[in-house]
Amino acid sequence: MSTWGWRSHFYSLVPLGWALQAAGHEVRVASHPSMVAAISSAGLAAVPLGADVDFAAAFAGRIGAVAPLDGPATADALEPAITADGGVVRFADAVLDELVSFGRSWRPDLILWEPFNLAAPVAAAALGVPGVLNLWGPDSSTTLRLDPESVVGPLAARFGLAAAEVALDGVLTLDPVPPPMQVPTRRPGRPVRFVPYNGPAVLPPWLRRPADRPRVCVTAGTMMAGAGLDDRLDLAGVIHAVAGPDVEVVVVVEPRQREALGPVPAGVRLADGPLAMRLVLPTCAALVQQGGAGTTMTALAYGVPQLVLPQVSDQHFNGERLAATGAGAWLTREQATAAAVRDLVRELIADGPWRRAAALMRDRVHAMPAPADLVPTLAALARGGPI
Repeated sequence: MSTWGWRSHFYSLVPLGWALQAAGHEVRVASHPSMVAAISSAGLAAVPLGADVDFAAAFAGRIGAVAPLDGPATADALEPAITADGGVVRFADAVLDELVSFGRSWRPDLILWEPFNLAAPVAAAALGVPGVLNLWGPDSSTTLRLDPESVVGPLAARFGLAAAEVALDGVLTLDPVPPPMQVPTRRPGRPVRFVPYNGPAVLPPWLRRPADRPRVCVTAGTMMAGAGLDDRLDLAGVIHAVAGPDVEVVVVVEPRQREALGPVPAGVRLADGPLAMRLVLPTCAALVQQGGAGTTMTALAYGVPQLVLPQVSDQHFNGERLAATGAGAWLTREQATAAAVRDLVRELIADGPWRRAAALMRDRVHAMPAPADLVPTLAALARGGPI
């Protein structure tokens, strides 16, 4: 497995890594040195390679609006994070040479990676082994322009390859998103159940007993703080808008975000230490969040109605796809007044169409094959068999 950039990117691979490992296959997770703690704490073997890249610096000013596929193919229509000098390329460049070197030594039979990982498909082509892309949520790459010659070409050329010889999507895509939330993809795919993993987890005493009022979780995820974008969402304002005597509000934030919140209203619980979303969401009547794929998919798996307040490109995309299911809504920054947020949350926690749609999507997630069910397919692919 190869993962890049940020720990939530890796989290999407963990259940599949567990399934492969439990079936007796050897699993190694190659990534930047800063990812070692996240990988090893998940019970998988980390292989630190290359150099670390500062996530905030790599994406400063580069995470913007998604460029639609229709319209003129101009240079300024490219998603800035995946241009030849974009943050995605910088992460790939920092690890690629050592990834291929490790592959030549360890000789894997299969390489798996997550979206926007450019080093892994180049390495798979250089090593001559099949590759598999594991989506982490709705496929936002379908809305983006990417020029393979300028973006992938220089990476591939290091190993005597042309950009066309690199299968960015692998030979197989594993898709955890049930309809109608997923968009039509360009690639052969297999459904796989989304199994929530959000890092190390400890169940606090207050979460061991039922809430006496509808519980609403408020979070801004992990990437916003990591990319230095946590000031885009007025988290304190959201908390004040949601809080009230008729609900219990649980705030799950990064330490940096918590320090900036200031005093919170009565009845608002700030989670002590890290609290995995997979522990708190099963007890919640609604979720208010930024629209990250991991957070969105975790709530979907537990049937929790959601309000998305997106701040960057893929979060807008995830909010739109969630709204298509009826299991949640999203508001632009201009629409997200305190009154609008408060009113929507009260609708979400009620027994009504939002809750019924969320329950339907939960059932669709659970009906998909578990990661363990995909292991025989992956093993056959590793042996050179058909998809």
